[in-house]
Amino acid sequence: MKTQIIQATFVVIMLVLTTALSQKFSSILGLTGVAMTYLLLVVAVAYFQSFLSACFTGLTAFFLINYFFITPRFTFQVANVESIASLVSFLLVSLVITSLVKKLRFQTGESMAAYKRADFAKRLAEHLAIADDINTLFQESCHLLSAEFETKVLIGMLDSESKFVTNSDQNEITLPTHNAMRWVADNGKPIGPFTGNWEASEYWVIPFNRLPSKDPVLIVSNVGAGASLATLNAIKYSVDQIAMAYQRLNNLERAKKAELIAQEEAIQNALLASIAHDMRTPLTSILGAATALGQKNVKLSESQNEHLTALIASQAQHLATTTENILSLIRLESSTSNTIPMALESPEEIIGIVLKLYKDRGDDLNFNVTINEQELLIYANANLLIQALINLIDNAKLSNLSSNVQDAIQIEVGKKDHRIYISILDSGEGFSDDFNITRIKKFSSTRSKGFGLGLPIVQAIANAHHADLMISNRDIHGACVTLSFTIPEIDTIYA
Repeated sequence: MKTQIIQATFVVIMLVLTTALSQKFSSILGLTGVAMTYLLLVVAVAYFQSFLSACFTGLTAFFLINYFFITPRFTFQVANVESIASLVSFLLVSLVITSLVKKLRFQTGESMAAYKRADFAKRLAEHLAIADDINTLFQESCHLLSAEFETKVLIGMLDSESKFVTNSDQNEITLPTHNAMRWVADNGKPIGPFTGNWEASEYWVIPFNRLPSKDPVLIVSNVGAGASLATLNAIKYSVDQIAMAYQRLNNLERAKKAELIAQEEAIQNALLASIAHDMRTPLTSILGAATALGQKNVKLSESQNEHLTALIASQAQHLATTTENILSLIRLESSTSNTIPMALESPEEIIGIVLKLYKDRGDDLNFNVTINEQELLIYANANLLIQALINLIDNAKLSNLSSNVQDAIQIEVGKKDHRIYISILDSGEGFSDDFNITRIKKFSSTRSKGFGLGLPIVQAIANAHHADLMISNRDIHGACVTLSFTIPEIDTIYA
């Protein structure tokens, strides 16, 4: 009502001003110029105000022209037929132009609305195309819809206990009643104004699925008096687009889960096959040696007894090492760096422990240790690092044996490019040209004996220490495997 009063007051003021100016310049404008001035006012009112306001302006201008500018002036009488024709023509032109201007404005408004809808549909489609997870899809979609329709929008679903759950802040919206949410889920139909269901609701609740399901729903709050069928249809179209993107991501997640399950099964099958293959040989050797030692009717020489005893010990050590490697890999892959205790350790001392372990188990290996810089410290777990070095040394030992090389295994410690490194160098054949450290696989080995767990365990230990594992071939022959650690900030560690 207040707006209508303001508009009417504006029209009256403009009519008064137009009449005053036309009277002042009537000798210059003439009757035709005066009529055109009033006609411009009618066009302006028709464009910016209602159709009734424009009709009122045209009719009032008709009488004002008759009273002030048609002879005899200051009366509503008309002296001749030409003046009557002019007045009637003005009135008809005013009405026609008013109708055309309102139609033009309506079409302009429709065109602008269509452009806005197309631009929004484009932005929504671009967002849906690049969305790579469901949470981001819902959050960004709600943000776009809220900005476009200037209201609060929420996406969520009913859980197994029929509670509405969402990743957005539910405090921003007062949710519809539980019965309303349950009705939408059970019937797959929207509720709210212009839907034919729960028309008195202040919300639009639009399901993703047109069939009864527990798929997500979209809630539009504060629908109010400004709601329209066109707005509802635009939102429903957007929901259809979001629902297709949701189904795509949902199917993608299911495919990924199925792929992970298949990979886990493949790894388990590979593990079982590897255990069956690689443990059969040492177990057979142990069983045969133990059977030979246990036969009372067979006399064995002292050297034969020693050989069989050594064979049992060697094969048992192999089985123990393999079992420890498998358990270590499982522990590393199921842990994070925060669960692994670490402290400042000396690489020189850790290498000394490794050499002593080889000596204690009677493994007569020839080592050449080079410490390029004394008193170096790294932030590490000593037990894990010892295990990594043992795996690397065992690989170097097997590489030398397969190449019939008696050279010493070289161990180097030093500092380069602001990092501390420990390198194990052998004199074997080295790595093949197509070897890629980024594609190290568990239970994959080029040797006839072993599980292929040595490098995967070293890589897992390196990752737990945020260290780099680097592999290269030496210039002449052999390979070099390096663990590179960041230099610890001692003051920060003990702060």
